[in-house]
Amino acid sequence: MPAETAELPDASDLLARARAEEDAYLATLTELVEHESPTVDKAACDALADTLEERLRDDGWRVERRARDEVGDILIGRRGDPHDGGGTLLLCHYDTVWPIGTLEEMPIRHEGNVWHGPGSCDMKAGIATALHAVRLADRAGLELRGPTTILLTSDEEDGSRRSRDLIEAEAQRHERVLVFEPSRDDGAIKVGRKGVGMFFVDIRGVGSHAGNNPHDGASALRELAHFLLFVEDLADDHRGTTVNLTVAQGGTVGNVIAERATAKVDVRVLEVEEGERLERAVPAYRPRDSRVQVVVTGGMNRPPLESTPANEALYDEAQRALRAMGVDLDGAVGGGGSDGNFTSALGVATLDGLGCSGVGPHSRHEHIRVAETLERLALVTALLTGIPGASDEPADAASDRDRPSP
Repeated sequence: MPAETAELPDASDLLARARAEEDAYLATLTELVEHESPTVDKAACDALADTLEERLRDDGWRVERRARDEVGDILIGRRGDPHDGGGTLLLCHYDTVWPIGTLEEMPIRHEGNVWHGPGSCDMKAGIATALHAVRLADRAGLELRGPTTILLTSDEEDGSRRSRDLIEAEAQRHERVLVFEPSRDDGAIKVGRKGVGMFFVDIRGVGSHAGNNPHDGASALRELAHFLLFVEDLADDHRGTTVNLTVAQGGTVGNVIAERATAKVDVRVLEVEEGERLERAVPAYRPRDSRVQVVVTGGMNRPPLESTPANEALYDEAQRALRAMGVDLDGAVGGGGSDGNFTSALGVATLDGLGCSGVGPHSRHEHIRVAETLERLALVTALLTGIPGASDEPADAASDRDRPSP
């Protein structure tokens, strides 16, 4: 697309351009948030996919739409041909955890530097950042560094079960992946994430009358209490491993020994080995009461996003761009998982938390910080284009403050 000026911007110019994009950026974000798109509502998600598809085409992307039966369709936008090698995958999801009608309870609010709206932080601001970064590059006359693909999925909040294969296939066609999830609450880029797992526990006991013959019963709830203590003791604070029994149900009526109980166990790990340990240990539970049957299913569904040489090199590049702009932004490890966990596990350079500077994903105070998010917009544009002054400093010149914090 034609440039606005023949003189290419440097890092500080690019930051100024990103800040001037505020009104247009927030207009895009408003449109996206007003299209409520809970993962479980395919019709609502497809309606937003229609809007996104139109926007991508208007911006010069070649768009492919992949139909899904149970969740919203997936969109793939391309600039250039990934078969040429190298290039960047922009990884986004447009589904949210909020049901239709949430906007009535949590209306959009813009108060100073804070912009509230359900799904804004996670991760419709991220989509806006990805779209506007490429627009900003176009208008500044900056060429994208190799083929660029944007992938918009619709089931990330449900574990990406229907999109994981496509995410991994697209990642392997590119040199690096930029993930447009929100920052940590303090604004830090996410250079690591915990792996995520879920175990499902089904306990079958023996029912009996709680007053007349309680000893004839084998309580599923009593066994569940033993199981809770067993499973949460598998956590390891030193290695950053958390294990929490988060959901439990059991029993029928007040005068009957509970015949059945069910539970869900959430696990988070920083290391692949810890996930493997838990996949062995959790199903190994043996009931205290031999009359009770305990069946454990499930396991790890996202590997951790660990530190790798490729990830560290991409993070160092981001830090050089930020220093060229005069912006100080740390890296950190997050407790939640993202689709970037999949791409990093394949060995593809991955950097997460680039979507916005946001607070409170999945919570009623969910919001973004506008000024800091526009700094991220400039950063992403720099990573996509390699603007002058942003990629010249050698990686070993990074200062200690640039190293990720846990």
